[in-house]
Amino acid sequence: MTTQTTARHDSDKRVIRTKKAIKAALFKLLENKDLSVVTITELTQKANVNRRTFYTHYRNITDILNEIEEDLVAALTQLLQRFDANDYKTSTYNLFMGLDELITVEFDFYFHLVRVDMRGALMSRLKNVIKSTTDRVLMQICSGFGTDAEIISSFIVGGFFNTYLDWHNREDRVPIEHAAELASCMVAFCVDQAGKADERPAV
Repeated sequence: MTTQTTARHDSDKRVIRTKKAIKAALFKLLENKDLSVVTITELTQKANVNRRTFYTHYRNITDILNEIEEDLVAALTQLLQRFDANDYKTSTYNLFMGLDELITVEFDFYFHLVRVDMRGALMSRLKNVIKSTTDRVLMQICSGFGTDAEIISSFIVGGFFNTYLDWHNREDRVPIEHAAELASCMVAFCVDQAGKADERPAV
């Protein structure tokens, strides 16, 4: 590895550490106050970085949230690339497990963003990412991807996501394997029904 490459690598690692510190500090502040009253000064003090360093990476606090959204959407998109349309029941089970690992293990502080996402914009983006995969699966199963299939697709995505969030927020939650199995069974039933939707006469 050349000196120039090593320097760039060290610089990249410093940037990652700095951004992680800023994000962690933001979420810590959001535990006790609204986003609208968080200032750059208190954020940089909490993150132990100076204002010049902050403005090297972000223009404002909204930029931080936008970057986190992009990171989370990209990670979910990558997770969905492993979804096998030919075995959607097992793939749904794996997606449930993978989503939980993504949120609570790999990017545990990201879940705080969901809690402060008052506009619901992030939730909507994540659902749209999952819906694109759901549509792809249904297109392979249905001879004609019509209105019925569209409605079923939206129902599947909303049901899957809400099932995960409800399970995650429960204090008395069942083991994740059980929740993932239930979710996969429900999704499989809906997908099977979508496959029959074009066979039924229009009402």
